[in-house]
Amino acid sequence: MRLFDRWRFDRALAVLESASDPALVAYANAPWPTKDTLAREAAYLALDFELDGLRKGAHLLQAGWTPFEGTKLRLDESRSLDIRSDATLDRLAVTVHGIGEQRAARGTPVGEVMRHLVHALAGRILVAHAAAIERTALSQAVRALFGVKLPIRCVCTLALERTLHPNLTGGEAYRLGPTRARYGLPEYEPHDALTDAIAAAELLAAQLSRMPEHTTLEHLESA
Repeated sequence: MRLFDRWRFDRALAVLESASDPALVAYANAPWPTKDTLAREAAYLALDFELDGLRKGAHLLQAGWTPFEGTKLRLDESRSLDIRSDATLDRLAVTVHGIGEQRAARGTPVGEVMRHLVHALAGRILVAHAAAIERTALSQAVRALFGVKLPIRCVCTLALERTLHPNLTGGEAYRLGPTRARYGLPEYEPHDALTDAIAAAELLAAQLSRMPEHTTLEHLESA
């Protein structure tokens, strides 16, 4: 994370200290890793959302996450939650992720999901493939629910892969599946939030294993 970005992060944390929701206060007061923390020792949370398409205002339908430290995944602490929605869903998106309107109507209220997620992310670096999607969705949901900005530190495995293996050709080269295949990781069925989160966590662990042991968070967060 660049110096200016870290300053903004710390300033936003200070604002959260006076938030009305305990999950946000705990997030603000969590022990956050420094930029010179070794990447193989840092605390991460791989996250994936399934959405009702990628258009602006798409509904969150499922969240899946798994915590890990460096290359050690903690699958026993993973979570997968359907998110309640009473909206008319995009039919094409439903055929991709399989979450229809009846299933969505039985989901967990979004406020409850976000509190669980904010608690899990406290003191950890968000990890996702094409992380801007998860970062934006989480930020917008927290702002809509609690009226505050959630500062988020993240590592994007896609951006990191472009740094590690630049100039690959073909439109599919940097997608999650082909990228995992370059590291000998197994193929998973996509479009389930928890499976995709685990896939991103395993990918970062594999990427770290190919990087110098002295690599720090600053390098990963600026990729």
